[in-house]
Amino acid sequence: MIRKLNILGSGVFLPPHKVSSSELDQQHGFPDGTVASKTGVHYRHYAQEESASELAAKAIQQALHKAQLQLTDIDCIIAASGTMEQAIPCNAANILAQLDCDTPITAFDINATCLSALVAMDLAASMLHTGQHKHIIIVSSDIASPGLNWQQPETAGLFGDGAAAIILGQAHAEQHSKILAAQFKTYNHTQDLCQIRGGGSLHHPSKIQGDYTPYGFFEMQGKKLFKATSKVIDSFCVELFKQANLTLEDIDWIVPHQASGLALEHLINKLAIDRKKIIHLLKDRGNQIAVSLPSGLHELLHSQQARTGDKILLIGTSAGLSLGGVILQL
Repeated sequence: MIRKLNILGSGVFLPPHKVSSSELDQQHGFPDGTVASKTGVHYRHYAQEESASELAAKAIQQALHKAQLQLTDIDCIIAASGTMEQAIPCNAANILAQLDCDTPITAFDINATCLSALVAMDLAASMLHTGQHKHIIIVSSDIASPGLNWQQPETAGLFGDGAAAIILGQAHAEQHSKILAAQFKTYNHTQDLCQIRGGGSLHHPSKIQGDYTPYGFFEMQGKKLFKATSKVIDSFCVELFKQANLTLEDIDWIVPHQASGLALEHLINKLAIDRKKIIHLLKDRGNQIAVSLPSGLHELLHSQQARTGDKILLIGTSAGLSLGGVILQL
């Protein structure tokens, strides 16, 4: 189903603390070049005193400024992060508190880990299409750095912190963008390949004897995840393009989830993608979980390279294993 919308503004906020891979090598006693060679990431930003909701609020303020809107113009906020600031309340409530929003508005979370913002965009497009809302903020804010296990540098070195926000509005007759196709699939029996075991009822601290710290670490079985993704990515893309009656050659820009250097190379080679079409942020920001996709779209829009009518493929994977894709026409 084609749904019209307007992209009114976007914003990105990175914590000021920028960390090089060489610094991480020194900090953790690795030979120089270890983290960069294993991850493809040279720099990333780590939050220090900032909370995820504070990062989100700063990205929202940038997006509001770009859109020439006030917070009072917004009637819905969708917090689309892959991590929680705390178990309860939802991230959206904490973000509203940071914004000092006095007017009650619709605010809720979507968590599809790295695909959260893409799922939120799909939902927001339908909400705008029905006239239910006029201006919707989608904001992703993830702080991965406290949950990294440096006994696995090839995984820990991938991640960076940050926030990104996009403001969507109802389409106007004279100017609008379109979602031409959207697809999300979760594949069974792969849910434990990428996980943080703690934070919920299954491994509640009251049930665990001894050190609880490992339950707060991110865990990934990279080779198995890579193999599982390889089996399904081709058929997933065929179905997505069929929805839009398009082929890969019709796509002007590709904004992929910045999962890892290996994952990006695999996507490029598997689908025979023209590298000039790819938005690549991994080297200087790392994998920012749910922030990755809206950050990539923000950078493309602000680069002024994309033109009205251009078709953009936003595509990625997330824990689950899930795949998601949206084809957006500007």
